[in-house]
Amino acid sequence: MLTRLSVVVALGCCSAAFGQIVVDGTRDASYPAALAVQACTTGFGDSTDALCDRADGGSELCNLHATVESGVLHIFIGGNLESNFNKFDLFIDAKQGGQNALRTDNPDVDFNGLNRMGGNPGLTFDECFSADFYFTATNGGDPLGLYANIAQVLTLGGGVGQFVGSGVPCATPIVGKSGVIVALNNSNAAGVAGDGGSVKGAAAVDTGLEIAIPLTLLGYDPAVQQNIRFVAFINSGDHGYASNQFLAPLAAGSANLGEPRAINFANVDGDQYASFIVNPKEPACPAQPPACPSDINGDGVTDATDLTAVLGGWGACP
Repeated sequence: MLTRLSVVVALGCCSAAFGQIVVDGTRDASYPAALAVQACTTGFGDSTDALCDRADGGSELCNLHATVESGVLHIFIGGNLESNFNKFDLFIDAKQGGQNALRTDNPDVDFNGLNRMGGNPGLTFDECFSADFYFTATNGGDPLGLYANIAQVLTLGGGVGQFVGSGVPCATPIVGKSGVIVALNNSNAAGVAGDGGSVKGAAAVDTGLEIAIPLTLLGYDPAVQQNIRFVAFINSGDHGYASNQFLAPLAAGSANLGEPRAINFANVDGDQYASFIVNPKEPACPAQPPACPSDINGDGVTDATDLTAVLGGWGACP
């Protein structure tokens, strides 16, 4: 039970709608322009079956849209999620703190998939991105099922995670007790092609994965940080082999990235995150609080040296 993450959300009886947006895997007109559009053909196979539930040919991420409605963050990702238990991994930066490089002591969700990507040295994001929330979804099996998990990504590790629930692609959305709703429509047959193909149709894809997350669950406080950032990508079933399907996208022609623990986006041109801009004047890299505020000199321990520094600075602060 996700006690520290839980919030009270008025969902109605099994409703999958917040305001005007219906969470069903189809992009509503309420979504603004895409925050990111795919630039790479998919290295994880191209699904062309156009089946609403199953995608047996491959996975692709074509575009990413986001909006906030009635205190709920709505995210739409056009594309396909192959029905072989490949993973859709989403990291959100919605508040101060978090992890720029993933640790190995985060909550155990989806068979410890989050920690599988941490350490040695761990999946490392761009300088201005520190993940503080994690979402993952997958689908497969017979009968076909849709599954989702969420977790806190705290600066010092630990925190709480939760299995959100199960549903059926194109039929039954997941409605979690924490207020998270997830739906998948796999009917896209255009979008981006496989290796050697085209990405011209990526922006137009209007079916895929749709997620609703209450802002309260994210710990979102507009007085501290207003803009929300996303890193989304397709991963293997064990979270151990990252594709080239990232949003914001990698450079055109990029190959699959492979081992997530070895990825460091500081060494990749451009920013591999998409931003939902609430305040265009907010700095691209908001100031982050120290992991341990009492460690004045930043040597990793709180001791007499820190106390001496405080006493040495005793007095009025102009």
